[in-house]
Amino acid sequence: MKPFSLSFSASFTVVRRLPADYLSFTLDTSLVLGGRWWGASRQMRRGVAVDTVTPLDLEQERLSFFAKALAPAMLRIGGTEADRVRYQMKKKTPPAETHEYSMNKARWKLLNRFARKNGLQILFTLSAGPADRDAAGGWLDGNARELIAHSVRKGFPVSAWELGNEVNGFPFIHGWPHRVSPLQYSADFQRLGLLLEELDPRAIAVGPSSAVWPVIGEPNPILTGLCRGKASPWLGAVSWHYYPQQSTHGPIATRRVGKKTMLQARNLDGVLRWTRMVRRALKLTRHPGVENWMTETAHALYGGEPGLSDTFASTLWWLDELGLLAREGVDKVFRQALVGARYGLLDEKTLTPRPDYWASFLWKKLMGEVVYPSPLSSRAPRKARAYLHGREGEPGVRTLLLVNVSEKRSFSLVVPGTLRRVYCLQGQTGLCSPVATLNGVPLDDDLIAAWGRKRTARKYHLTATGDRFVAPPLSCSFVELELT
Repeated sequence: MKPFSLSFSASFTVVRRLPADYLSFTLDTSLVLGGRWWGASRQMRRGVAVDTVTPLDLEQERLSFFAKALAPAMLRIGGTEADRVRYQMKKKTPPAETHEYSMNKARWKLLNRFARKNGLQILFTLSAGPADRDAAGGWLDGNARELIAHSVRKGFPVSAWELGNEVNGFPFIHGWPHRVSPLQYSADFQRLGLLLEELDPRAIAVGPSSAVWPVIGEPNPILTGLCRGKASPWLGAVSWHYYPQQSTHGPIATRRVGKKTMLQARNLDGVLRWTRMVRRALKLTRHPGVENWMTETAHALYGGEPGLSDTFASTLWWLDELGLLAREGVDKVFRQALVGARYGLLDEKTLTPRPDYWASFLWKKLMGEVVYPSPLSSRAPRKARAYLHGREGEPGVRTLLLVNVSEKRSFSLVVPGTLRRVYCLQGQTGLCSPVATLNGVPLDDDLIAAWGRKRTARKYHLTATGDRFVAPPLSCSFVELELT
């Protein structure tokens, strides 16, 4: 089939500028502390899997190697079981009888050492579950106070504290009597803001990490109430979670995962509806500096779908979402997760990078912080998804990301100026390949070690000439171009 010719029609008016840690990532509390985590079982209880794991070994050099390659980034420690943790930072701290898990000084020190070693700042999700609430349902700050005070004394790299994980989901996770109303959460958040003013004024307060579901949005809404409430002066960033579909490892779905579900443009564009909802809520704060953070996202909820979320099928969605959110006003996107389950960037057992890891690495290296409008006209096929970025200090250079979600059609594009390099990501054996290729060469650890050296270009053939390139079906092409 002859390639479809696209027209490059964008202006070079700057839409916005991204922070260097726009693409960030998470480690789940369950995996960090050895809780219930997504394994082979398809059973769930109280919002989490039933399988248990040993705590993640944070001293693995291979883990640090891959984390550092994605720096600068913010590391979020959170997840459903974040609301069940007692922080034991003092000798006199009582045992975690009211909580299911405990975080001791040694484990907390190890987490912070991991972050500092690898050029990461920490966003930590504080427990706001039933064990940290009084009889009237108000949040008790004693547990958080102990952790924050200890962290400040030690100079740990925690730059943001998030109050609770998916608080709008408490009725479904902890039971209806533990529902937190928007008014109550606003009061809780004000308490956190005052606590940080007292103990850690350089850190920002983040919340409510609301779960936003495809099709239906935010069940038991809290986000808008927080933004318009009395706590908004303490709000540093609004946080929310979005998974575009739900895997078969969970019983409830508004969009069940499918092999080709995220190849449909209307499903890829679905996140725009909820991004704009958050932007409307942010206007209610009347504080222009409040940021928009998506603190969890991955290919499919409930740990991801085997054979899809851990393959190149996820990469098409992942790069497209990064491009959309960058253009639509999101300030940070936290990938769930650096390691773990089917949606981890790294395989949990071997720490082998999955295709989404390589996509993240290339985004970090190639997609600059300056965001431009869509380079394609409104008449372009919706299967061609294009994003244009630039880098400060290189005014004559642009990087175009073209995501082709068509299964059969190639897209041809003539760019202004000349091509410098083309980096084409594909699945080695097709859409559901667990191995990604760069310009036809299977990717491995050598890409990180070789980046920026001449042997990178030699191995992966990263050269281009002229002003035209062709994006093959089911591919993601990073195209560096030099304006003339």
